[in-house]
Amino acid sequence: MSSSLFSGQTLTLLRRSFVQFYSNPLRTLLTLLGVVFGVGAVVAMMSIGEGAQRQILERIEAMGATSVHIESRPVTDAELTSIINDTVGLSRDDVRAIEHTLPNIKSVGYRVKHTLGVTDISMPAHEVQVYGVSESIFKAHALKLKEGDTLHHLHHRQGQRVAVIGSRLAQNAFPGQNPLGKVIRLDYSYFTIIGVLEDRGMNAVKDEATDETKNKKNKKSKSLSGNEEEEQDSGSSITKDYQDAILLPFSTLEAELAPARTYHELDMISVEVNTTAETLEAKNQLMLLLSKLHGEHQDFEIIAPEELLRQRQETQSVFNAVLIAIAAISLLVGGIGVMNIMLANIMERVSEIGLRRAIGAKKSDIRNQFLLESISICFVGGVLGVLLGLLASFLVSYFGDLPMAFAWESTALAFGISLLVGVTFGLMPAVRAANIDPIDALRGE
Repeated sequence: MSSSLFSGQTLTLLRRSFVQFYSNPLRTLLTLLGVVFGVGAVVAMMSIGEGAQRQILERIEAMGATSVHIESRPVTDAELTSIINDTVGLSRDDVRAIEHTLPNIKSVGYRVKHTLGVTDISMPAHEVQVYGVSESIFKAHALKLKEGDTLHHLHHRQGQRVAVIGSRLAQNAFPGQNPLGKVIRLDYSYFTIIGVLEDRGMNAVKDEATDETKNKKNKKSKSLSGNEEEEQDSGSSITKDYQDAILLPFSTLEAELAPARTYHELDMISVEVNTTAETLEAKNQLMLLLSKLHGEHQDFEIIAPEELLRQRQETQSVFNAVLIAIAAISLLVGGIGVMNIMLANIMERVSEIGLRRAIGAKKSDIRNQFLLESISICFVGGVLGVLLGLLASFLVSYFGDLPMAFAWESTALAFGISLLVGVTFGLMPAVRAANIDPIDALRGE
């Protein structure tokens, strides 16, 4: 009986609170704006931030979340002259040293890029990425086959002229055809396609590259083996897309297309460990080992997916903190607006308060009525804010080409804070209304 009575009283109070909205729609709307914009800002930015975080995770997974990547760092001619007696850059000697020194590693893969001169593929030669790879690179870079076969040990040992190509290259070079078994010309050698990679992005962004690497990324350095200049793209090796790539056995590339370099024989070495948590420890061990092998010269750079993820998360945390501070200011302004409208309502409804007290209403009834009105305003503002935030994040994602994911935890938190604002800023006016003397209220004072 009491519960049904309480429910009936609550519904009555809710109806009265919404009647107040309708009686002063413009004032109510202006009051809602602070809450709406505060909640909307949190929902929109958290959704975009969550989308970016998930995209980072997907990209790290795509590159092999349990692999540590060692990239060659380009050096100028002046640097090369001073360090050539101490180091030859990344080489297969480093690979053998890693395999025999580091414990708890699953595999070590490596690759080198070849700049293609001519080809009979119906694509510009400079757009085709040609890599000489080891057998383990498929596992280390999480490469999967859409069809065909991978590069096996026999292909590498015998230096067979076979190739695995990216999915986008297969579509562009052989539209409507099955590329398996096709023969393609690379420079002045011919290769048989035995496999096509799965259509999977390999665009793991490495924003944490050092400023020095970024500045030198597009510079050219001379190769001692042939005195030819070739463009070095350290800092972007991991970000290269395998969809337009041709993968050849390393021994075949060395025999048919490009002799081994005297300096920086390899562009990248990838070390696979058992778990993502082990990548940071592996990075530290690799840094110590390679520093000794390279005469303490930093002509390489080591990238750990776990470290990239942590740096991204730290950046995201700072971003979230700033966003929450801005949203808190908006909600504070909204709360002040709520308190203002509630105080105005009390002044306009003094006679109503006196009449209700005269016919038996308690102080708690008056307090609960005005408190519920305050909470109702913030409830509506929270709902509109969530909808506005989702709409804004969708528009930003659509027109700005940014990832978006619904962050329900942040949305629930923002909505809960809006209700808390209603309670906090509505309590003082509600208590003030409850403490009005009924006799003075009936007099209209």
